[in-house]
Amino acid sequence: MATYTVKIKHLKEVGMSLPDTNTYTRADWTACMDKIKQRDKHAYALVFYHFSPRLKQFAFKHMGNEQVAIELVQEALATVWQKAALFDGSKSSLSTWVYTIARNLCFDLLRKQKGRDAHVLADDIWPTDFIPPDLIEHYSPEHEMLKKQVLKFLDLLPEAQRKVVQAVYLEDRPHQQVAEMFDIPLGTVKSRLRLAVEKLRNTIEAEQL
Repeated sequence: MATYTVKIKHLKEVGMSLPDTNTYTRADWTACMDKIKQRDKHAYALVFYHFSPRLKQFAFKHMGNEQVAIELVQEALATVWQKAALFDGSKSSLSTWVYTIARNLCFDLLRKQKGRDAHVLADDIWPTDFIPPDLIEHYSPEHEMLKKQVLKFLDLLPEAQRKVVQAVYLEDRPHQQVAEMFDIPLGTVKSRLRLAVEKLRNTIEAEQL
């Protein structure tokens, strides 16, 4: 894995006075990346401290190994610094760009680990309807619904979907671990989660009518 281009010591120093980035808009992050393109280390620290815990959670969910997740975060954030010039805020949000980098790193590593590229599908790593975790927290009804109402409607799901939802959302198990636990492909875990979310959402909407 690549090492950080910007020294962590410096990031910790500037990180002491970082603002609350949870309120940052797309325009704010684009402006931040414009500064990083000029090699502004303070701006990079904002990106680093905002995305590192989110990326670690994302990577751990898919890889099932904390050390590997940490290394992937390092690689992804080093890439953000090294390839900042490639970011175009008019084409995508920073969140989408960063998670695309992380997703591709996960994909490459899993292909190497499995040693059979043909059997590792992109959908295993990132479904087409996937929304990055930070966007889910703020915008997605699935997040609110699954966190607050999944227990109430869990028994309405088919057994296969119920087991996967319980393992991922209630027991906080990484997707890879759930796949191994139930002896099913990683893509099957993802598809069952999507179907379960849709069914639960429809059930909740019907109840509110």
